[in-house]
Amino acid sequence: MNVKNWIFPLTLLLGTNISQAQSTLSRRQAIADIDEYTRTLQASHYAPFMHVSQKDYNAGVDKIKRSIGDSIHTRDLVWTFYRITALLGDAHSTPQLGQPFFRDEMKKDQFFPYKLAQDKHRIYIPAKLAADLGIPAGAEITDINGRKMDALYEEILSGMAGLPSFREEASSRLLSYFLFLKGIQPPFVLSYKDNKGLTGSTVISAGVPFRQALAATMPHIAQPYTYRLLNNKLGYIDVRSLSGNVNAFRTFLDSCFREFKTAGIRHLAIDLRQNSGGNTLLVDLLFSYITHKKYSWGRKSWKISQPYKDMLIAGGDTTDSYLQHANGTVWESEDCIPKEGPFKRDTVFDGKVYFITGAFTFSSAMAMADVVKVYGLGTILGEPTGENVIDFGEAFPIVLPNSGIRIQSTTSLSHGADCNRTKNGPVLPDVAMKPQLQDKIWDKDPVLKYLIKTVH
Repeated sequence: MNVKNWIFPLTLLLGTNISQAQSTLSRRQAIADIDEYTRTLQASHYAPFMHVSQKDYNAGVDKIKRSIGDSIHTRDLVWTFYRITALLGDAHSTPQLGQPFFRDEMKKDQFFPYKLAQDKHRIYIPAKLAADLGIPAGAEITDINGRKMDALYEEILSGMAGLPSFREEASSRLLSYFLFLKGIQPPFVLSYKDNKGLTGSTVISAGVPFRQALAATMPHIAQPYTYRLLNNKLGYIDVRSLSGNVNAFRTFLDSCFREFKTAGIRHLAIDLRQNSGGNTLLVDLLFSYITHKKYSWGRKSWKISQPYKDMLIAGGDTTDSYLQHANGTVWESEDCIPKEGPFKRDTVFDGKVYFITGAFTFSSAMAMADVVKVYGLGTILGEPTGENVIDFGEAFPIVLPNSGIRIQSTTSLSHGADCNRTKNGPVLPDVAMKPQLQDKIWDKDPVLKYLIKTVH
């Protein structure tokens, strides 16, 4: 097992070949699935009630159960599980995207196609869309298909777990999916109000397939990482994902650093603002290009459970050390002793290194920023990460028996790179910079502007 592996719940199952689940479930079937999820959660999760008491969780779930009628559509039950998992506060434990029974629906041109700007629970039109949509740049969207946007967005936020900054960022990026769950389909009728108070409306007649809609707000779907030179003095690597093939990432990094060396670059920015996680093995590889320092990912505590064992065995992993421990016990893995990374390079980039973080820097990307902070591997700029340093990981899917819904639980708790940490919280930047609404509307980047201005 690679014990340094965090998985964010934005898992796409668009190509999964699984038979369609029934579209409507009885109240009894829905409640049985809810109960099955809670049982599996309690068996497998290291600390399911860290952020909410078990009493309050049970009360919240009972209230949701009472709201279910004689029957419920599978799409509505997916949303119901977002409400349930939000009670836990663990942003890894959530329904997966692209449920297998949505496979055909995901291919239809019915998803909202654009990335909008969000700020303080409000949605605005960015300048680059204004002309195409016939809406003034910076106008606030007040209604969509007759639904009040502020109320709708607050409802979506209620289904997201995690830190407030992450909840808002993730809700904005997944707006097209939540509109789909809410039955809001094209044509999309948008009402708006501009900064002078003038109102109007426009119609977006067609949607797009889900993958295309998601790529507009989560660019790693199309390109997991890119690089370029800025003003011939700043090397810039946008690491949008830590998932994928290690050798492909190595080839990419070789190209980056070869060009940086040829250009005589002495300042390097590594952008993690689009990165919601993946596998820390790719982080180890990246670190090998910028440092010879020893470091540690810190200690990790694992809840031993049969559901996680079953997942490992089903995947063909029958020799994993996790399987050697008794169910219900806790396994402490790794330690806080700094060690050399698994990848060795004779030479590394010896200039100044900056890391840029934000509200969507989550999971293994957050852990990467934590190691950078603790071991002084670079200067961090931007906003606090979207996840606390001490948080859950190793998400795995639970398939509910009646609905076929795939929903995640986690099985480990990571304690952070600094094992003497006494106060939990996100990774804080060394230089704090928060984009304002006008930056989002006009696609301005205050962090890169700052770096370009200050590096020599």
